[in-house]
Amino acid sequence: NRYPKHIFFIVGNEFCERFSYYGMRSVLLLYLRDYLHWDDDTSTSVYHAFTVLAYLFPLLGAIVADSYWGKYKTIIYLSIVYVFGHIVKTIGSIPYVPSQVAHAVLSMFGLFFIAVGTGGIKPCVSSFGGDQFKPGQSYIRKQFFSLFYFAINAGSLISTFVTPIFRADVDCYPNETAPEFDQCFALAFGVPGALMVVALILFIAGTRWYTIYPPEGSIITKFCMCIYTACRNRWNTPKQERNKEHWLEYADSPPKLIRDTKYVLRVLVLYIPLPFFWALFDQQGSRWTLQAIQTNGYLGSLLIKPDQVEVLNPLLIVTLIPLFEATLYPFLRYFNIPFPPLRRMTVGLILAGCSFIAAAILQIEIDKTLTPLPKSFEFGVRFINSAPCNVTFTPSNTALPPIPVGPDQVRVVHPSIEQLLYIKLAVSTNTIYFYHHTASAEFTYLTCNGDVRSISTTGAKEQQRDLVIRVTSVERGRLPPRTTDVAYSNRSDSIDIGYGLATIEAYNKATIGNDTSTEGSGGGGDVALYSTQLYLDVGGVYSIVYDGLGAGYTNLDLNPNTVNVAWMIPQFLIITVGEVFLSVTGLEFSYTQAPPSMKSVLTSIWLFTVSLGNIIVLIIAEAKGIEKQSDEFFLFAGLIFVAALLFIFLAYRWVDIESEDIELPDYSVVVKNGEKINGDAINGDV
Repeated sequence: NRYPKHIFFIVGNEFCERFSYYGMRSVLLLYLRDYLHWDDDTSTSVYHAFTVLAYLFPLLGAIVADSYWGKYKTIIYLSIVYVFGHIVKTIGSIPYVPSQVAHAVLSMFGLFFIAVGTGGIKPCVSSFGGDQFKPGQSYIRKQFFSLFYFAINAGSLISTFVTPIFRADVDCYPNETAPEFDQCFALAFGVPGALMVVALILFIAGTRWYTIYPPEGSIITKFCMCIYTACRNRWNTPKQERNKEHWLEYADSPPKLIRDTKYVLRVLVLYIPLPFFWALFDQQGSRWTLQAIQTNGYLGSLLIKPDQVEVLNPLLIVTLIPLFEATLYPFLRYFNIPFPPLRRMTVGLILAGCSFIAAAILQIEIDKTLTPLPKSFEFGVRFINSAPCNVTFTPSNTALPPIPVGPDQVRVVHPSIEQLLYIKLAVSTNTIYFYHHTASAEFTYLTCNGDVRSISTTGAKEQQRDLVIRVTSVERGRLPPRTTDVAYSNRSDSIDIGYGLATIEAYNKATIGNDTSTEGSGGGGDVALYSTQLYLDVGGVYSIVYDGLGAGYTNLDLNPNTVNVAWMIPQFLIITVGEVFLSVTGLEFSYTQAPPSMKSVLTSIWLFTVSLGNIIVLIIAEAKGIEKQSDEFFLFAGLIFVAALLFIFLAYRWVDIESEDIELPDYSVVVKNGEKINGDAINGDV
């Protein structure tokens, strides 16, 4: 019963691979949204399309491993594909790639290869680890699977927390000021790619000690052929001659395979509602990440990034599973309260729906504080009045009322395309002239309530200058001052700064150039043309209008986030408890109700339900028929409650199979160190 030491190469491989997968996926949605500039629905669709492929390719990987390459070669070959996908994906996220189309194309190809790699090796690694144990080592084999499951969650937990830090807090391009250099997605994708290289090296390092089973034909293929020939033969049999007890008995397959297929199909009927659970569960990395963007991420002085919120799931998983095993289940057994597997799975479905009700209620509260945005058939128009008097903008279409704008104010409206053809300007009880600058710098006047602002020829020339904007955060002084240029009669790029009191200064670029390093000034001892202090809240978007004459004012374009990210904890807690009840219990139940030869089939189909669940999200996201995110959350909650009712009906009709009625696995040939030996086929434990 000596524990095989080379098993730690496999555990280390799984830790690094899961770090690679979850680390890349944790920042994927923000990459699609913020870097490729796709809208929320498109980003969500691509995110879930990738997940569909990642959970669809395990079927292909299992078939290839069992029929052609064997598990060892399948893991090696598809890990190379996996690494290649990471390389392509990382290159696609480097800002120096010249074309936005190239970024998108490289990213999509990279995601495809990653999906092939992670999906293809998924059904092979755990079962290959189980192959390393000899007959009579069932106890330490179970210890291995516990360790293996811990490695999965540890890799997920660490990468989900660390990778967003690489994205947001590491300055990969210190001399670049363009917006595409603000976040370091190349590092956020590159580190998981490097971990996948380590995973491959670790796996190869243990080769000389591995026990390797040769491919003996895919049970998945045999399973599918059994069903296919049964349907075909029964269809071709005249109705008056259809006298067999079960339709599978028409198959051109051995009796044992037909019998095992019957057992599997019984379990698969219970799987019908499960895709709806995964449809909700996998939105933790998409819709819930988008929800986290709309919250205040500060817990005291600690900033929780939107793509770090997902860390709650693996953190709660590694806490709740041993906690339930030590407290909840013994408590229920002590008081003779029945909580069998099917009842647990039903509760898991219901809890997933409850988590989305909690998410919807939170979204309603968030929406109350957000700045209204244009709907799909509208657009936004911003009217800025920098004059010291009231003005009114009158649309040519009378369906839209006049738009008054007070002195030093900004007014935003969301008219439809049909409503707003063009706008005429009228001055309320005053006369106004807009000054402009021509090549000869002619001067004009602005008259408002007797206040005359004259701009002489010299003044006009003086005003035609580019500025350097310098922003310093007082409360977060550890951050260096942020600077950006703004051309004459234009606006600057966005400046991202931490929350708290900030000082904003404008300097004449022609005087100081790009040097803004001198403390208390814009650099070179130059005096600021304009200076103001502003308290910045989390998530707020501000515009500062400078009139070129030493005056300016501030407008709040988008309201700050006032709902704290901590309010998302309940929905994560509820859905994670649901995962413990459904996912962990469901796999255990499925294994006890299917013959050993079919356990790999059940594993593949279980993963396939995850793929189907993400297809449901794809359909709803691409339909774009729901304006409010809270309504979409309520829709998903309603769908899974219907699925729970169906599951209750199926569970009520279920009859357990006794374990002794299921045949034990056969012996097969094993290859170790190039020599054939007899060994126990352990598919039933994997």
